Amino acid sequence: MVVDLKPGTVVERYIIEGILGEGGMSVVFRARHRDLGSQHAIKQLMVGGRRIEERLLSEGRAQSDLRHPNVVRVTDLVSIDGAPALVMEYVHGPSLASLLRRFRPNLKECDALARDILSGVAAAHAYGVMHRDLKPANILISITEDGLVPKIADFGLLKVIAGPELDQEDTKTGAQMGTPGYMAPEQIQDSSAVDARADVFSLGAILYELVTGEKCFGKGSAFDV
Repeated sequence: MVVDLKPGTVVERYIIEGILGEGGMSVVFRARHRDLGSQHAIKQLMVGGRRIEERLLSEGRAQSDLRHPNVVRVTDLVSIDGAPALVMEYVHGPSLASLLRRFRPNLKECDALARDILSGVAAAHAYGVMHRDLKPANILISITEDGLVPKIADFGLLKVIAGPELDQEDTKTGAQMGTPGYMAPEQIQDSSAVDARADVFSLGAILYELVTGEKCFGKGSAFDV
């Protein structure tokens, strides 16, 4: 169960400043390091259980080890009411989904964003993990002096490509994990059996939306999609 972290709450070395976002399984807070003054994001689970916590820790290890400019970095681990929470780099900017609702990038900008997104996913696959929930909402856009830098976030549904033991524990055959409109057909049928090609399918849907401004598979209900 999620602990209500109001602004000013101290979590180990970090002071909570507010909520950045909230999903079905987690909430992300903006926080500041008590001594250094640096800004961070803290991801706290909204549901409990050993397997869910193990998945969060696996996500943290992957994002901590990747050290890629187009992947959100996990920098620390804290405990909130006895449950683990991830401390991540704070990305100053909107998600790609939010950006595309307000701004239509030209082809040159699309090309630069696409190359960086592909680079981040390729690095994750080379490391041995796949994302399984790639979508514009899970790509944060860092606004820098050199331009827009996409950073892939939320590896909460990651699968270890080279070793499926974790996935077999956590994913039941036939379970749907991902987001309609970006999921590969085989992922809808059986999430436990997918490999890195499912991420490639999701990338295709993302890049289509990036260039055209329209969702590739966005018409009708989730069942229709």
